[in-house]
Amino acid sequence: MGTATLLKTTLVLPRTETQQVVSRLAELEWFHPLQHASEYVNPYYDDLLLKAQRLFQEIDDVVKALGVPLETGVMDTMFKGAPKAQTSYEIEDIQGFIVDLEGRSTTLLNEPKKILLEQSQVSKQLEEYRTIALTLEMAAELNLDLRIFSKLKIFYAATFIIENNDQEEIKKSLGDLSMQIVKLNEHKSALVILGSADNDADRMIKVLRSFGVHPLQVPSNMPQNPHLAYAESKAKIKELEKQSTELGKKVEKLKSSLTTKLLSLHEASQVAKDVLEATRKPGGTKNFAMIQGFIPVQMENKFKSLTSDYVSVMDDQHSTAHESHTEDHIEKLPTLLRNKKYIRTFEIITETQGLPNYDERDPTPIIAFVWPLFYGLMFADLGHGILLFGLGMLFKYRGNGSLTTWGTLIAASGAAAAIAGLGTGELFGFHATELPILAPIAEQLGFVGMLSVSELTFEEVVKILEISIAIGVVHILLAFFLRLWADIKKHDKMMVLYHDIPTIVQYFAVVSLILAAIGSGYDIIGMFGITGVTHNEPVPWLTVVFGDWVTVDLVAKAAPLVIIGTVITMIIGGMKEEKHLKKLGRDEGGGLVGIVVETIMVRIIEMLSNTISYSRLGIMLLVHAALLVTVIDSFESLGSTGGGYAVLIGGNIGIMLIEGLIVYIQTIRLHLYEWFPKWYIGEGIDFRRLVPKMLNSKFVWRTRTIDHSLDNNRVEARRGTREPILGSS
Repeated sequence: MGTATLLKTTLVLPRTETQQVVSRLAELEWFHPLQHASEYVNPYYDDLLLKAQRLFQEIDDVVKALGVPLETGVMDTMFKGAPKAQTSYEIEDIQGFIVDLEGRSTTLLNEPKKILLEQSQVSKQLEEYRTIALTLEMAAELNLDLRIFSKLKIFYAATFIIENNDQEEIKKSLGDLSMQIVKLNEHKSALVILGSADNDADRMIKVLRSFGVHPLQVPSNMPQNPHLAYAESKAKIKELEKQSTELGKKVEKLKSSLTTKLLSLHEASQVAKDVLEATRKPGGTKNFAMIQGFIPVQMENKFKSLTSDYVSVMDDQHSTAHESHTEDHIEKLPTLLRNKKYIRTFEIITETQGLPNYDERDPTPIIAFVWPLFYGLMFADLGHGILLFGLGMLFKYRGNGSLTTWGTLIAASGAAAAIAGLGTGELFGFHATELPILAPIAEQLGFVGMLSVSELTFEEVVKILEISIAIGVVHILLAFFLRLWADIKKHDKMMVLYHDIPTIVQYFAVVSLILAAIGSGYDIIGMFGITGVTHNEPVPWLTVVFGDWVTVDLVAKAAPLVIIGTVITMIIGGMKEEKHLKKLGRDEGGGLVGIVVETIMVRIIEMLSNTISYSRLGIMLLVHAALLVTVIDSFESLGSTGGGYAVLIGGNIGIMLIEGLIVYIQTIRLHLYEWFPKWYIGEGIDFRRLVPKMLNSKFVWRTRTIDHSLDNNRVEARRGTREPILGSS
């Protein structure tokens, strides 16, 4: 688990052989290329890239035209399932692979392109005839052959469709011309005007244009009688609509039968294009190219085997990573996470804050444990948890791509909610211990219903909130210790001595005061001896751990002194840090006043607010229970009727949908706002594999391979087989 150790590789080769080396790096797959563009080009390589780009564009156009989704949606996954089949491509080199893809695309795309072209032509004709029909609709009753107007030489005549309200105004403007008006309906009329071709034609058109009217024209390929032309256009529209429907059915049939093959071809062509684009114009000289990148240390032998014909240099980046903290490093190292299959699911939560830097601790394994714990506590119900688990498993096994990852996350959250539901004894709002079927099982298990949240008594509420705060204290302390570990690893003595250790000690003191306040019965002022009362009560948790000598009075006297001491230490550290920054020319501090305000006001208040924020774990649990109590009460008041069962089922579904989302938001908030900022930087660069993980395609390289693996889950290299060198990741 954690991040993979990387090697920086440099390959020197004749520029004319760039495409051969790229083929070998593509076979390796686990290669993160560095972009060092050069002014020198390889014409053959550029031609190959252009061919790959054209091929991908052609396939992409067909995929988009058919409406084939690149990833199956949620609803389709639930009811139909995502396509699982993968097409295997036997590859010797990248050039041959592109030729193979061209042959496959020609065969596969011939019929879809033909039908899509025909569909496009029919759609275009249909749009044209609909426009014609719309234009002639008002003149459909005009049984007049317009060809007679074109035969006139001395005179100019034209037909216009005008508004009835505009007749008088037009007559006034063109009163000296001969005109005939035929009423078509209560809103429109046909106006036929006759005038001199030399003197009246321009005036006639300008006047009618001012009313937004143009001469009536019928396409030359149709009867010039508006009545007949309209009838023909309507008949043509009906015919074209029938053709369009038939072609639509053919497209859907093709889409259904070719989806898997099209997705594979689209994915494979995109990978070929991206590989060539990522390695185009490598650095170097006119005749020699230099390709640089990073590989996992576990792939060293395989890399040497694949590139043995060329000069290669490898540098261990482990020591270099530490230097980047103290000085500006030219190249920021990428991050390759190496988590097991289940833990890998929670990388999507880590990525919301950003990938860890190369030498930074990966928080994913911790999140993989804490996330289900938080979600389960806030959403504790056996029935809801089982349904959520089932939904997650449905997405996991019927989906593909990112949806399978989310499916695992949902399933883990649901399983945790179901386990927590056993602890609360809740099943869709009913008490498991009171149900005849489950009561014997609950008695045998013993722990079922040990936390009765549905009773909502004061004692239970306080207990739940105390447990929530205790979990928050542990979670925050974990963050502080992770920060301490990181600074020790960086050999940053100033941060360790003046910030990390004092912060941990101060937080212990603050938490001790909170516990002492609880132990004193919330007599916050009196526990300091101001009122003359000595509180010798035990302190929750502390007295149990350290013994009876730890009392409220002792903690109330000692903790403030500890807090004052840590505050002074951090102020001294802040002044030293500001002085150091001034020497470096980076005076960004607020002076002594700023340091004092930040140390006393900001950090201590922040500790308190962060700790109290974890009470949302218990609050959401109580809200969940209260909503279910309301639903059950409504059901019992209505009895075993249709309305009662509708309230029971609808209420549970509504709670699952709304509160399930709210609990997700609260869980991620506790990580993003309370935990991550205390120790995590998260400014890492993703390790970009030259050949990414593919959903619909599988590459089988017909070249020499040797047995090396990145880890048991992510790499499978086999000698003498045609199976993929890299497995799922």
